[in-house]
Amino acid sequence: MMKKQIVFLGVFALAFTAPAGNLTDKIASKYKVKVTDTWHGGQRTVFDFQGYDAWVVEPPADVKPIEGKPWTWTMQWRTAFVPRTSVPRMLKTGYHHVSVDTFKEHMDEKGLAVSKAFQDYLVKELGFAPKARLIGMSWGGFFSIRYAAAYPDNVAKIYLDAPLLSFENFKSVPDHWKADMPGQGWKDDPRMPVNMAKTIVETGIPILLLYGGADTVVPPQSNCIRFAEAFKAAGGKPDKLKVIARGAYAHHPHGVEESENTIVDFFR
Repeated sequence: MMKKQIVFLGVFALAFTAPAGNLTDKIASKYKVKVTDTWHGGQRTVFDFQGYDAWVVEPPADVKPIEGKPWTWTMQWRTAFVPRTSVPRMLKTGYHHVSVDTFKEHMDEKGLAVSKAFQDYLVKELGFAPKARLIGMSWGGFFSIRYAAAYPDNVAKIYLDAPLLSFENFKSVPDHWKADMPGQGWKDDPRMPVNMAKTIVETGIPILLLYGGADTVVPPQSNCIRFAEAFKAAGGKPDKLKVIARGAYAHHPHGVEESENTIVDFFR
């Protein structure tokens, strides 16, 4: 927090405002910091955000943060395939990185509200750029599209990877969603991200979509392929949805080889 200090120089007293502290200090002034450590070269601050475990990772100390604090946000599975998601490379170019664990909500209405509050905090109190670059692997795809559809002004770009976009043909529907299943089933439920393609087209948010053709956990035909088809049918332009189909891949691994520029070029 910024503190007023008094410095006495002889008989004169000068009042000045001390410079603001680092991000950890700012976070600690409002929330309980659990731990600070080094994560892929950057200082990570882990804290309790309204009862949810949250991270903020700064660029490495020898890297100048980009003016305006652009940032990436892993919506779910924040420790999975990290180098393959290009997050470490983004940090090394001056980006910040964040996450907040709302998995228990599975991006229902409460999950949406908590995620929105988290972004509001990052932008309004920590000075982050107004729009996030979302990383949506598997369940993270469900989170990303629902969040972008609800708050399009909060999202700059979305990288989807083998995304879960519908509960149709999905074996692990959470109980609180299952209890609210419509009588006709999930296929045409407007709450399913696969049925939000038209809304996403209208937002103009660019999407990079990677998936494995041999994925049996999140079948492409009822998830990302159906979304891509609906996106095109809704008038989505080819430059707003880049699809990379990897025929031999299953659900894992997510991401690309660490030396590949696909994700970095898309985000930057």
